[in-house]
Amino acid sequence: MAIKNEKKEIRPFILKNGIFVAGHPRSGTSLVCQLLESAGVNFLSDIKPDKYNNEGYFELSSAKELEKRLIDDAMTNENIISLNKIVKTLNDTKELSGLKIVHIPSIFFYNHIAKNIRAIFIFRNPADVKSSMLRRGISKFKLTWFENNNALISAYENIEKSIILSYESIIEGKSCVKKAFKKLGFNVDMAVIKRGSQTQKNSKLVIADEEIKLYKLLKKFEKQICK
Repeated sequence: MAIKNEKKEIRPFILKNGIFVAGHPRSGTSLVCQLLESAGVNFLSDIKPDKYNNEGYFELSSAKELEKRLIDDAMTNENIISLNKIVKTLNDTKELSGLKIVHIPSIFFYNHIAKNIRAIFIFRNPADVKSSMLRRGISKFKLTWFENNNALISAYENIEKSIILSYESIIEGKSCVKKAFKKLGFNVDMAVIKRGSQTQKNSKLVIADEEIKLYKLLKKFEKQICK
């Protein structure tokens, strides 16, 4: 009798304590990571700083590639193996460790396997985001600003310990920012913010009506956080 060649099921590891920063590229994710770093969070990272991000990107290249595969294929055995490597590193780190996410829908896969997850969601005016990306020579990203930030709202609605902040509020050093971080247990040092590092402001780049509507909705969520 022929024996079936069945693949062994691979199960994902449990994430003990996840700290995530999630946002569309050029929305201020690295700035949020700097703030969390001042509160004792160490981010998995292997991408070196450059002229566009002098303080660093706080990104792990393997995790960034996995984000895209998770969105396309979900939890295949191959993706679970890659996910487990990242989760093991997070779990084995003695200090508080964090992960930056730029393909926001992928955060749900981490949320499914986490015992305790805290997330900071960051957004920025879509015109400034697109202009900043074009300045870097990036004309396309896997997810549009609208798709990614729609997912941001969904993630915020489904992750209890999470906050939404705008790049504009952070770069301006508004008092509500520090208060918002305290809601998640982080005492950040606002002095790390360098207002002169803002690369794009008040861009006249044309954006769609749906993007304007979504940006206004995100601002409403932020207003609720900052009460």
